[in-house]
Amino acid sequence: MHRSNIIWKIGFLILGLSVLFDDAIAAEPIKVGGMFALSGSYAQVGIGQKNTGLYVIDEVNAAGGIKGRKISFIQADTEGDPTKALLAAKRLIEQEKVNVIIGPVRTDEGMAIKPYIDSAKVPTVMHCASDIIVDASPAHWVFKTPPRSSHVVQRLFVYLKAHGLKNLGFFYAQIGFGKDALQLVQKFAPEYGINIVGIESFGDRDVDMKPQLLNLRSKNPQAILIWTVGPSGSIVAKNMRELDYKVPQFQSHGSATLDFIKIAGPAAEGTMIAAQKIFIGDELPDADPQKSIITKFVREYTKKYTIPGAMEACGADASNIVVEALKKAGDNPTAIRDAIENTKGLVGLNGTYNMSPSDHNGLSYKDLVLMKVQDGKYRLVKN
Repeated sequence: MHRSNIIWKIGFLILGLSVLFDDAIAAEPIKVGGMFALSGSYAQVGIGQKNTGLYVIDEVNAAGGIKGRKISFIQADTEGDPTKALLAAKRLIEQEKVNVIIGPVRTDEGMAIKPYIDSAKVPTVMHCASDIIVDASPAHWVFKTPPRSSHVVQRLFVYLKAHGLKNLGFFYAQIGFGKDALQLVQKFAPEYGINIVGIESFGDRDVDMKPQLLNLRSKNPQAILIWTVGPSGSIVAKNMRELDYKVPQFQSHGSATLDFIKIAGPAAEGTMIAAQKIFIGDELPDADPQKSIITKFVREYTKKYTIPGAMEACGADASNIVVEALKKAGDNPTAIRDAIENTKGLVGLNGTYNMSPSDHNGLSYKDLVLMKVQDGKYRLVKN
């Protein structure tokens, strides 16, 4: 065989192998890690957020993935425990080699893993509500989708001031979420003419808070603000009913779940919560850009899992933000981080996200609504 023909054949063989190699690389899945409390006392939150991740990622994969690459969603159970959350983060990054992480939910978990996330340089979109998650250093690689607690406090204080409820009792869980809120309540109260006449706290696994409620009642507040997440919010509402304590009750966005109403039962009636629009999508004006998104998500997600709430909204938004970043950045963690930070005008279930180097949340005060439990359902408060 002529030497030139052999060279040409070798060249074509190398080219063919190169194409096959490139196709194989292109077909490799993009690895997304998920950190959720799939067991323990926070499972009612974690399982819902895991399911929203599956919902979003399954849709992307069913449509062919991202530029031909499917997403591999690798999950880890944190049990809502900060120590186990750190172990989960290390497994996902060091063993599973994930390119980006979604979760966890608790502020204590998020704060426990932030230094490691920063050193590992893997972008992480958390479901933690506390502002310190993105405001306290290190936060270069960390983002969050829940509304800022500071925005929730201000939204509630606007209502309290407008309705002459100036003397407030504050009742919070001794967790990072509650401790962060205590500082915010004390910071914004003078600005809105609110007097904090009593402060009490409880353990997030306590089952009887009546002694602290009696202490608060002795201070004669015109309203009580309860700041927690999980079943404890329902327990406080039931304790107030047992004490026949009928002062207006406000709860944080951590209690904006259907489980709050289910567990508290009649004791939930009249409770007011400043939170996302997910529960009152049908009451939104047609001009609201979130209405169609919320309506479609609630309809389709309910068919596959169950009726979604605020926690599921946070999970779905985190997953969608990550997917949009992957479309722009591929599987490079640094490029993914930069793409997330440059998220602009993304209309989600929680609001419209406009992130920046100085704001790794991207939501605004205007994205919140005030809701009231009426006849076992959340209803929009319009004044």
